[in-house]
Amino acid sequence: MAFKTTDANGFHMAFANGATVSVQWNPGNYVSDRSGGRGDRRDSADAEVAAWWPDGTWINLGDNDDVVGWQTTENVCEIMRMVSQMEQPQ
Repeated sequence: MAFKTTDANGFHMAFANGATVSVQWNPGNYVSDRSGGRGDRRDSADAEVAAWWPDGTWINLGDNDDVVGWQTTENVCEIMRMVSQMEQPQ
């Protein structure tokens, strides 16, 4: 799986190194607008991001946290670039 939707809440992307990044923006995530959106469409100025290895080990994304909220589009792209270039710990 390279791309996977998560209902109307966001998506997952799996990279060649085996890592998966999750980008989510539903009312239950760490985002600015937690009002619930309109029907099955949700717009957001920011998103929550998490990442993990195939064995389920979480990847620390900053400040000793494996889930980071309120990320701008630029931050999300930078996290994806960083995670896609990591090597899985042995």
